[in-house]
Amino acid sequence: MALLTSWLRLSSPKTTKMDPCPCASHDSLAIVEKADILRDQLADSASKNVQCLVQQIVETHSQLLKLPHLRPGKVINQLLGNLVSVCSEIHDQEVVDKVLTNPSVQAILPSLRQICAQSESCLELHWAEHVLSAEGNSDEALARLETFPYYENYQELTRLELCAILSATKTAPRRVAFIGSGPLPLTSLCLLQSLKQQNALINALSGPPLASTEPQDSNPTKDGPVILNIDCDSTAIAASLTLSLALGEAGRGMEFMCADAEAETTTSSSSPAPSSSSSVASSPTTTSTQEKHKDLVEFDVVYLAALVGLSRADKERIVLGVADRMRPGALLVARSAWGLRTCLYPEVDLAATAALRRRLECCVVVHPYGQVVNSVIVARVRA
Repeated sequence: MALLTSWLRLSSPKTTKMDPCPCASHDSLAIVEKADILRDQLADSASKNVQCLVQQIVETHSQLLKLPHLRPGKVINQLLGNLVSVCSEIHDQEVVDKVLTNPSVQAILPSLRQICAQSESCLELHWAEHVLSAEGNSDEALARLETFPYYENYQELTRLELCAILSATKTAPRRVAFIGSGPLPLTSLCLLQSLKQQNALINALSGPPLASTEPQDSNPTKDGPVILNIDCDSTAIAASLTLSLALGEAGRGMEFMCADAEAETTTSSSSPAPSSSSSVASSPTTTSTQEKHKDLVEFDVVYLAALVGLSRADKERIVLGVADRMRPGALLVARSAWGLRTCLYPEVDLAATAALRRRLECCVVVHPYGQVVNSVIVARVRA
């Protein structure tokens, strides 16, 4: 019996005293209080961030209003550069919403966007004149154009837009209309160059054409891409036309028209006389044909610039009017903005209302996170 008792004692697991849970020594109420303090600190930090952003935007607007003009200069360049940097920052949606709904920001948004639109036009006109002041051939003019501070941004935005377009259609566009092209039509020039490169690649893969005794067409742009630039400002059209002529081959395929985005008719204009070595057909031209703007059915893609319509109501009215003049299946490309970038450009939603949804099928929406400010929306015109 004693032996059995000893064996049971040896075989039984030893009970050891367990250390108390570390949390057991804490006061649960203190933990909750610390969590509340941390939450309040985070909220206070977010609130200070909102206040700082609001202050920067409102003060920049106030300083811009005091300027005698909006032409490029040291002061305005710095003010607008800082504003773009602030509005391009990425923040939590809660912070963005609080900034955009702040009464002080709401009060200045229409004026701020108008100032941005006017200053952008002044900047483009200044650079168009700078490029045209170059003494030399088209290569020198192109070299000057490529020194434009935001040239790479336009190239990147154009690549984004072309990729978005190609994701919504089977073939690259041949004819494009750009409404609101401005005095420095960089998007049109970048897009035209990309489309020409695609055509050259396709032609190279297809091989040389068969020999033919038929006379060759003297118009080299007949089968190439064409971009019609439309703007309501005759000064902008005159500057962009002259610029395209100065660029030589890089400007071939560009056409121009002075018209309002909502106009049913165009303002008559004429192109400068071409040099003896070029022809009217192969050079950038203006168009006085009223039907061309009234009827946009010949275009595969129609662009709507970010500064065409500075409110949602204006945008919707213009979009519907443009879509009514396009053919079913054609693509409408609208530039928009997101986040704090909507302080610079109005936000566009092509599916926001029943009227828009009946007329357009939204295909692609792209929101850049880098240096490119504008978002891209591609929609297909419904039958």
